[in-house]
Amino acid sequence: MTRHSQRGVALVTAVVLVALATVIAVAIGSRSAMSARKSAGNLGYEQAVQFAAGAEALAAYALHEDKGSQDTLNESWARPYGPVEVGPGITLEAQLGDEQGKFNLNTLVNARGEVDPDALAVFTRLLKLLQLEPRWAPLLVDWIDSDVLPASDGGEDSLYLSQQPPYRSANLAITSISELLQLPGFGRERFLKLAPHVTALPLEASSINVCLASPVVLDALNALASGGSQNAVEYSLMDPKQLVDLRSKGCFPGATVMRGNLRPDVANRVGEASRYFRLQSLISIGTARFALYSLLKRDPDGQVRAVLRTLGTE
Repeated sequence: MTRHSQRGVALVTAVVLVALATVIAVAIGSRSAMSARKSAGNLGYEQAVQFAAGAEALAAYALHEDKGSQDTLNESWARPYGPVEVGPGITLEAQLGDEQGKFNLNTLVNARGEVDPDALAVFTRLLKLLQLEPRWAPLLVDWIDSDVLPASDGGEDSLYLSQQPPYRSANLAITSISELLQLPGFGRERFLKLAPHVTALPLEASSINVCLASPVVLDALNALASGGSQNAVEYSLMDPKQLVDLRSKGCFPGATVMRGNLRPDVANRVGEASRYFRLQSLISIGTARFALYSLLKRDPDGQVRAVLRTLGTE
């Protein structure tokens, strides 16, 4: 081999070695950058969880200090918190909302696993007021009740196993209103209409706090009105600004007024106090945003504890 050929081979070898070194360096750099980004994301997540825990502690303190017999909009716990800077480049916003001002979907089935006709009547009327088909009521009853026999217009495993992909009915109390989306054909549009007015709580939370219930929920309670609902007040026809103004002064319409419209045997369906609240915490760390939803329960002695937490979705 001539000296010229040897130089050519050496040059090609050098070029190949440089290319390999470049590829390896880029791979190492990319992996290091990815690891750094992943570590930063994990650190941000851990920070967000800790700040959200702090927001829970603040909410628990506010609820514990509330010694009144009513839960209304003019109390300190109902005021939004923040946004406030809690660290360099970190802000926190929090909002505590009442959950017992909504219709509890789990009350559709009683402790014996049987359909509650009064709760079913209220939920059916709620659907109609929101211009949703009443057929979703028996479907949800079958989703929650413990038996496997479909009720009239309901559906059990035979309905859900025909879906793609197939699944079975829960036959348990629901823990999130998002389970409504498991009903075939219910869809996002119906869910967004209904979601502000319903909740998923234990059966013990069967009474609706009329001080904070939406006008639609108040009107749905007319399904239990004595002598029919034709003479009951229609709160959804009120001027929204007037309702806000009345509630800023205290409880409206009040349990006494509501019970005056209802049958005596269902008077315990309404009240003026709540035990369950939902805290929404939003933490911003740089350009990243984290959301934590906490379901808080206030015991009769005033102690508050988180019974459920979800990240990123309500």
